[in-house]
Amino acid sequence: MHISKRNAEQIVKEISGVINESINMMNADGIIIASTDLSRIGTFHEASKKLIDERLDELVIHNNNEYIGSRAGINLPVVLNNEIIGVVGVTGPYQQVVKYGQIIKKMTEILLLERSYREQMELNESIRNRFIEEWICTDMNVNSAMANQGFSLGIDIALPRRIMAMSVYNKKEVDIAEIQKSFDNAGKIISRFLSEDKNNVMLKSTTTIICAVNSVNDRVLVNFAKRIKKEVEMRDDILLAIGIDTPVSSYTLIHTAYQKAIKALRSSLRTKDKQIRLYDNINMEVFVNEIPETIKEEFIDKIFKGFTAEEISQWIELLEIFYKEEGSITQTAVKLSIHKNTLQYRLKKLKDQTGYDPRSIKYSSLYFIALYFYRDLHRDFNYFSD
Repeated sequence: MHISKRNAEQIVKEISGVINESINMMNADGIIIASTDLSRIGTFHEASKKLIDERLDELVIHNNNEYIGSRAGINLPVVLNNEIIGVVGVTGPYQQVVKYGQIIKKMTEILLLERSYREQMELNESIRNRFIEEWICTDMNVNSAMANQGFSLGIDIALPRRIMAMSVYNKKEVDIAEIQKSFDNAGKIISRFLSEDKNNVMLKSTTTIICAVNSVNDRVLVNFAKRIKKEVEMRDDILLAIGIDTPVSSYTLIHTAYQKAIKALRSSLRTKDKQIRLYDNINMEVFVNEIPETIKEEFIDKIFKGFTAEEISQWIELLEIFYKEEGSITQTAVKLSIHKNTLQYRLKKLKDQTGYDPRSIKYSSLYFIALYFYRDLHRDFNYFSD
């Protein structure tokens, strides 16, 4: 084991905050890797090298000329698992610093043990997350080897599971730091809910949280999702979008369940209140994300040929309300705060300019697809469907 520069710097900072003395930390090669005197970092400390090589219990320096790069004070070995991994030194007259020597040595060793444990936990978590990502999010062959690896990490992948995909939506314009804070807070709450069952598994990526929970029917799972959503939305000014898969016939099809949950999540993000969406209840989202953006743009341009970007945006807003009101002239006019004759005139104008009558069943599907593609490209999730 060795002392990392980062850990050494943190330890020196913590100790010097408790004991108002000059502190130095040397690695196993006798190089000062952290110090309250920044000018000494990176220099050779001969006394600490002697202490390590001769396995001394302590080494007292009486004057600044006794050892190269060393000053008067006391130096003590930092020992973990019966191995000297570095040296901690306190600069100053012996009678002044000797009283701190053993205290600083023990503090250093305790802090290093704590950081070593934390780093090991983080490493284990990283390995576990990497496994979960490969198991659920990639189209890999789920076999006995993967099952054995899962067991070693405390995960029984053969258990039937459902997948929920979640994402946080900030109601107001906020900076990246605030977005990350909201996402992290949501992750903690979701993790707490999942801890109700030891077999539940969670994976947090940059923007999405994937939950693999024991297989239950839709009603039970939606109620569970509602509890989570309610709790998350009580904090910050956010909404939690949730997409839920369709049950798969075998644990080996977990990736298929994941893909369906992601599509349901995208559907949820397109609703005004980020409503919980089941894959079985979505429609165009099943295939729309497989279509390249260039094709979507081409389709919109074909429907609204010759229109400016501003004109297209205005027609999109009108048609959204028109189709949301099931083609009712009266209700649409009320929502737009215009006379119904004005609305009829505009719809006729659109027909004349495009060649497609928005009130015709034959052509309404074309406009509906154009609306969907437009909102998808512009990432405006106040989508018109409820």
